[in-house]
Amino acid sequence: MATATLEERVSRLEGGFEHLATKADVAELRGDFHALESRLMRWMVGAILGAVAAAAAVTGLIVALVGAV
Repeated sequence: MATATLEERVSRLEGGFEHLATKADVAELRGDFHALESRLMRWMVGAILGAVAAAAAVTGLIVALVGAV
């Protein structure tokens, strides 16, 4: 097994750091996650309100049908 010089070892280690995220990359992702969270929250609120409205409509229909008998 050949031993690598210090410069070769350092250059190999530095080459491995190229794929790691920088502070700018992390800040950009943080902004993307915040925007995604806001969109998901709006969808969830809308879906919950729609489900409540549908449940109220079904309940009203049942009450109307049972009351008509």
